Amino acid sequence: MKRTIGTTLILMALSVALPEFSNAQFVMSGELRPRVEYRHGFKSPAEEDMTAAAFISQRSRLNLAYKNEKMKIGLSFQDVRVWGDVPQLNLSDNSFSVHEAWGEYFITPTLSLKAGRMELVYDDARMLGNVDWAQQGRSHDIGLLKWEPASWKIHAGFAFNQDKEQLQNRIYTVAGNYKSLQLLWINRKWDNLGLSFLFLNNGKQNTEENGEIVSYNTRFSQTFGGTGSWELKPLTLSGSIYKQTGKDVPEVEIDALMYALSLKWSATKTLSITPGLEHLSGTSQKDAADPDFNENNSFNPFYGTNHKFNGNMDYYYVGNHINSVGLQNIYLKVNYAKNRLSLGADLHFFNAAADIIDPENPAETMDKNLGQELDIYLGYKLADNVMLNAGYSQYFATESTIALKGGSKDETSNWIWASLTFKPQFLNTAK
Repeated sequence: MKRTIGTTLILMALSVALPEFSNAQFVMSGELRPRVEYRHGFKSPAEEDMTAAAFISQRSRLNLAYKNEKMKIGLSFQDVRVWGDVPQLNLSDNSFSVHEAWGEYFITPTLSLKAGRMELVYDDARMLGNVDWAQQGRSHDIGLLKWEPASWKIHAGFAFNQDKEQLQNRIYTVAGNYKSLQLLWINRKWDNLGLSFLFLNNGKQNTEENGEIVSYNTRFSQTFGGTGSWELKPLTLSGSIYKQTGKDVPEVEIDALMYALSLKWSATKTLSITPGLEHLSGTSQKDAADPDFNENNSFNPFYGTNHKFNGNMDYYYVGNHINSVGLQNIYLKVNYAKNRLSLGADLHFFNAAADIIDPENPAETMDKNLGQELDIYLGYKLADNVMLNAGYSQYFATESTIALKGGSKDETSNWIWASLTFKPQFLNTAK
């Protein structure tokens, strides 16, 4: 890997040193983001007498970008670690990875082919996002055909994953990944209106055992829908709706729905207020207890930036709450930004979208109220490319929250964090 990075830097340096032979542009940038966190009831309610967690994590990235008239190249190398997770006299570790490595060839100025490992961020990142909050982020191995004439953008994508080079079979065992994925994204923008359509065909590896016979196949689910945004100053109306069908792993029929609506009011140049609603359908625990029930009504936001939507404490859809009772999230967001300072506060009111069985009386169902969450956060620009961010969040659990996720309702569930982000640009041949 060291040799690969060295070779890349030499080639890029040559394009800088010999500008008379090339009209190419090369940009070298970086990111350094240490973040301290105090967790007491993060992702699920705090348990009785639980000792809080505290640690400092860090993302370190080196980004290389190259382009000329016919192609673009993107490379992003990263090291993600927790302070102290290796000895001081460390020889090597497994924290280094290639976050992105892709190339894009322009067949025409508006038609291109892009392939490699890359971030996918579409629309509001509800279904496909880079999960930038997570220190490691998310990237995909995929090929895209992109057509972007004028105010239209149309992307078609295809991915096929395997564990390694093999001589036989196509069994895929990497947990959490799709085996194959096809996507179609169509976006159209007008002066104050934007509309998008997204289709995902998500294929997951499935294993079936019948006595001594083991068979392997791929289960496909389909997600289709769209988003829209209409700006009529000082108001911005945004909405989305997605439907999911197909088959889950194991062979269960999927019938799920998600919709969202928000209205942002820019009260002044510095202050905005945004009320909103998001609904993700769920599977009733009462229905699921019926042995003849063979349906999954739980909407799965798959590969979105879910930290962005349902509270900063990640109780829902951040590696959890999948194939569960769904969620209804009514929220109010207030944001203020002026000069170097930004402040914000979000208040969420959570409810289950389907029945929760009372664990003490399985014949009865519980109140769907899953509690409230308050998120307070700030950002301050210390200098160009240097940002200080911090936040405090607290979750107010109910008996239904505890039945669903465990923990104690009487314990304080809160989270405190602060980060310092450096984003230097080391070199840009266009400047």
